[in-house]
Amino acid sequence: MIADSLLFRTLSWLLAWQQLLIAALIGLLVVSSLAVALSAHETRQLYSQLQVLGQERDNLDSEYEKLLLEQSAWADYSRIDQVSREQLHMLAPTSKSIVVVGR
Repeated sequence: MIADSLLFRTLSWLLAWQQLLIAALIGLLVVSSLAVALSAHETRQLYSQLQVLGQERDNLDSEYEKLLLEQSAWADYSRIDQVSREQLHMLAPTSKSIVVVGR
């Protein structure tokens, strides 16, 4: 009878331990699956943000190229010469008025 009682208590304890272990494993499984879902959601959000930033970068690159073309047009020698003659009434110096300074 004592052996039966000891065996019964041992089996009960083992079964309780197994149930606790199974419950812990199920809990870990749920937490892990939630973490995977959260990670997938965050990855989608970050990829969407990456696409938006890539489009913005492309737009800025295009704008920069346009500005470089405009700058080169405004800095063209013939345009500077034309503006200096028409608006500032400047003339090219004559050969007699040029002084060469040496060392």
